[in-house]
Amino acid sequence: MNKIRWGIMGYGNIAHRWINGAMQVKELEISSIAGRAQENVDRFCRQYKIENKYYSYEDIAKSDNVDCIYVATPHTSHKELAMLAMKNGKHVLVEKPISVSEKDAAEMINCAKENGVLLMEAMWTRFFPAVDILREIISSGKVGKVRSVHSAFSNRVQVDISSRLFDPMQAGGGLLDVGVYPLHFSDIIYDSEPLDIFGYAAIGTDEYHIEVDEQATFISKYDEGAMAVMSSGIRTNIPDTAVIYTTEAMIKIPVFWKPTSFEIYSYGKDIEKYENKVELTNYDYMDEGFQYEIRHMCECIQKGMQESPVMTYDKSLSIMRQCDKLRRLWDLKYPFEV
Repeated sequence: MNKIRWGIMGYGNIAHRWINGAMQVKELEISSIAGRAQENVDRFCRQYKIENKYYSYEDIAKSDNVDCIYVATPHTSHKELAMLAMKNGKHVLVEKPISVSEKDAAEMINCAKENGVLLMEAMWTRFFPAVDILREIISSGKVGKVRSVHSAFSNRVQVDISSRLFDPMQAGGGLLDVGVYPLHFSDIIYDSEPLDIFGYAAIGTDEYHIEVDEQATFISKYDEGAMAVMSSGIRTNIPDTAVIYTTEAMIKIPVFWKPTSFEIYSYGKDIEKYENKVELTNYDYMDEGFQYEIRHMCECIQKGMQESPVMTYDKSLSIMRQCDKLRRLWDLKYPFEV
């Protein structure tokens, strides 16, 4: 079977981290890279020995050297670039969040269907083997029913007004950058959209008065009184260990957004520990776990699938719908939104 030829749109930090995972996957080859700054494209190309380089996104979208494109640009450009690629017959793996709104995500999904290609949001957390094991244990009833899920992804980032994180025009702030991780994790555990979600955000409150969500906490409720308590932020350090409380146990998942282990504290029983480290086949590239989503995407393409059974379109739409509601509650509208 021929290898799937991948192209990359963008050359930022996430593209460098992602390619370490791609180098572990034998089903593909990285054939092309594109970006607007020639010097950066050339440097990326040399570093990873990529054959083809383009200085416009339109050129890589139209290239005959590419079957699938990874969109690794800031999320305000996800819709435009993903649709450009799909309209030219390319499958697309688009970095999280899939877009900045449910409306944009729906347009992207419709574009994929109209052009007969696969679109998938790169929420890599969903593809870790530890997540599969965790879900199997919860589904088995071994730990009883889930009552509450607590998770947070929040760091104190040094303010840089030139950074996308602090730029309202680039949909800066914590929610769309790291807040989507707790939202996705809650969905992984409950496997359903919450009945409701509510939360508070601090906007323009610190000494820099930047109009983005500096930190936020939100709570969602599910059937039978189950809940999820989540936090995100770019100006506050919060531990990223998730805790699942069930009727018969407590489960701790360190670094829940790229999980390789967890512990089950069953009431009256010994602690059970599970570990599934990221395996490397190419030790020149130290992958954090991106290989799992990449391998899944390749398998879906090889099977002719037009939607991932793991990162479904409904799941992506649900997360964006929750983000939209939170932003409405916070009166947080980006300047480019009408």
